[in-house]
Amino acid sequence: MSSIMAKKAAGFYLIVIAAAAAVISLIRFCTWAPAHNAMDATIVLALVAAIVMNLIMVVKDEDILVVFSVVCYAYALFRHLTNQVGSFVDAFQGINMFGDATQVGTIVSIAVVMAASAVLAIAAGFMRREKEV
Repeated sequence: MSSIMAKKAAGFYLIVIAAAAAVISLIRFCTWAPAHNAMDATIVLALVAAIVMNLIMVVKDEDILVVFSVVCYAYALFRHLTNQVGSFVDAFQGINMFGDATQVGTIVSIAVVMAASAVLAIAAGFMRREKEV
């Protein structure tokens, strides 16, 4: 096992951290969304697809999977934010009409972890994931 890990470079570890952050955001989204009538299966599917792609990259290094995982992370992030735009409007206007203004903090915290996954995957795309021998 240590010989396998010795061959890995910094980009590999960023992919692993991105997958871990995505798992955290997936868990947080799946526990928060049903209680607030905000469950969206496409967000869940996009996060799961990106996590699977990152796990494939742990075994086999493919540049195209980095691109696809970033696309999935970005889709999940922006879909989550656009689905909750009513809550942001309510928070900015000081009313409670289009969404739930009290949930803006939770919405943003979930989005920040999703964005961290996307940024880490983007950074990993520009770095080596395996050391050259």
